[in-house]
Amino acid sequence: MIVGRRARMRQVSIGALALLLAAIPAGARAPDGAEPGLDADTAARVTALLGRTLRMPETARYGRLRAGRAGAFCGEVETTNRMGQPVGPRHFVADLDAGIAGILPDGPELRNPGSPQDYAAMQRILTLYAANCAA
Repeated sequence: MIVGRRARMRQVSIGALALLLAAIPAGARAPDGAEPGLDADTAARVTALLGRTLRMPETARYGRLRAGRAGAFCGEVETTNRMGQPVGPRHFVADLDAGIAGILPDGPELRNPGSPQDYAAMQRILTLYAANCAA
C-alpha cells in the first residue's frame, strides 16, 4: 500500500511539473548558460550543431551562450576528453547559416594537426571566432 501511494504521489508530482512547464510560453526564458536575449530554440540549435563535433556531447555543459557580432554564436563548453576526464571550459563559435561549429583550438592542436584538412578547419574556426567573439 505504501508503494502504491508513493507511485501515485510521483505521478501527481510529474503531472504538476508538466502543467507548470506547459504554462511557460516558448522562448520566455533563456536556457541555462545563455544570455536573456537568446531564445531556447536558437540555443538548442547551436548546442546540437556543436554537439556533432564533440566526442561525448551528452557530457557537455554550455555557458555564456550569446549572439556574436557578425551573425554567429559564441559561448563556452565544458566537456570531457577521450578518457572521460573533464577538460574545463573552452570557447566555441557556431554559425547556424553555414552549418559550422567548433571549439577554439589551442596551441598544441594547431602545431600537430591530424591532416591539412584538420588544420584548415581549425583556421576557419579561428577566423569565425575572431570575427564574432574576440574582444
